[in-house]
Amino acid sequence: MYVAQERRAYILRILQQRGSIRSSALARELGVTDETIRTDLVDMQAQGLLQRVHGGARYILPTPGSDSSPRPDCQLAALAAQHIEPGMSIYLDSDPLALVFVSQLGEKPCTLLTNSPELLTTLCATPLPHRIICLGGELDKDCGVLDSPAALDSLSGGHRPDAALLIPPALRSDVAAYRHPLRTTWARTATEAAGKTILMVPSLALQAHAPHIFPLPGGCTIITENNLPPGFSHPNLELIPYISAEDLQQNSGFDY
Repeated sequence: MYVAQERRAYILRILQQRGSIRSSALARELGVTDETIRTDLVDMQAQGLLQRVHGGARYILPTPGSDSSPRPDCQLAALAAQHIEPGMSIYLDSDPLALVFVSQLGEKPCTLLTNSPELLTTLCATPLPHRIICLGGELDKDCGVLDSPAALDSLSGGHRPDAALLIPPALRSDVAAYRHPLRTTWARTATEAAGKTILMVPSLALQAHAPHIFPLPGGCTIITENNLPPGFSHPNLELIPYISAEDLQQNSGFDY
């Protein structure tokens, strides 16, 4: 049985990856009652960590300017933001955690490059002093990104980033992996063009699998929580120190 702090850290990590989750699935996975999960979700909603919906919950982003320091996603993002200098240009991976990263940049002015309509919509409403560049193209509805050969080539030309922020859904110490080949192509191109690569990875990704892989560039930095799977190693690995549920037995039939 896991204490409430462990359960809620695990629930938040699942929401970061999946966006939403069903209460019944959580209860089965964690071996607790539906009422226990409901209590967790009510308390987490009161803390601004999620929004309850019928049958479960969905992930919500931290509010810019709010004190979000206890949130594990903000801890990951704050550590990643320490690698960024004012004035740098940053390629943002198409993942909600990229927006958490932007919130942790604070008043440090940067140029943000993205081909994600979802990220662009939120960034337009964010009162932070960043220049935003849309890497445009036709919308690929399967993975939710804008794509064109010219936009992809611009990462090696006029829009070459100083840093690439990647948030792959699966990671080993030598390769990153995505569920869609187009996201893999963009991530690989960004890392090849960028001066540095930062991977901001919830620990669940270290035990996950995805079909479309590419080798990690030399010298990249991986930032994750302190519950690494056995045998995981990387020369540039940074861990955030907070309580984890690393011994939780994951079920391949987990029903999101």
